[in-house]
Amino acid sequence: MHCALRTLPAVLFLITTTATAAVPGEVIAAHNLSTGRYAVMSAANGGNFVEVACGGDLTYDGGSPRYFLSSVAGTIVMPDGFYNSELAASDEDCVLQLIISNSGTMRFSTTPHWSPDGSKIAVYAERFDQEMMVERGIYVADVVRATGSSRPTGIANLLLAIPAQGEVLISWSGDSQRIAYVASGPNDSNGQQADIFIYDLAADVSVNVTSTPDVNEDHPAYSPADERIAFIRLITVRGTYRYDIFTIPAAGGTALQVVETRSPF
Repeated sequence: MHCALRTLPAVLFLITTTATAAVPGEVIAAHNLSTGRYAVMSAANGGNFVEVACGGDLTYDGGSPRYFLSSVAGTIVMPDGFYNSELAASDEDCVLQLIISNSGTMRFSTTPHWSPDGSKIAVYAERFDQEMMVERGIYVADVVRATGSSRPTGIANLLLAIPAQGEVLISWSGDSQRIAYVASGPNDSNGQQADIFIYDLAADVSVNVTSTPDVNEDHPAYSPADERIAFIRLITVRGTYRYDIFTIPAAGGTALQVVETRSPF
């Protein structure tokens, strides 16, 4: 899991360019690393890694240019002594950066996520009043776009959808109507373990779809094509641990193991 934000996003100045949305050579994904940002480009030989001047989550479609989504440091000092942050959209060639939030009271995660249809954003954030942090978790907002264009100009209806004590891994459903995420569920020892939950935006309800006492699950990945979720499960084998990959229907049910990591012992 990622930790709650306590540092400011780094600003990088790299004299590089990226390919426009074409095949081969289009940007498939971009990642923000402590050592810099890199993009995964489509290529005949598989992945081609190049540094880019911007980065973040890249829109799936919605026209050209596509846009990276990230957060940038703000200028307002919050009650805990750290700055706020704002959401930013950068075009695929990293030429134009647009600040699309204007909260003044929020600190957004460095890993916001577009919904697959580009209509919404999901992001872990912390909200403050004049004295303290008042709520935190996964927020969802509608994306406002320029008339007749794919260019995002702002967000609207920013609401706390999933309260959380720290940043958690999330994944959108293919139809942009649900979010898979990790949260604590009760175990058989009067404690807690990590389970996979599904949040339904229309119903405003979360459901524990794994509910496996004494077994921890993490890294949910929603199928873009159907209602199944892949995740990893922590397995104990002869006193050691390993992570295996499972899938489960999003509505819950029997988990199917698809990859078994062999223990070296």
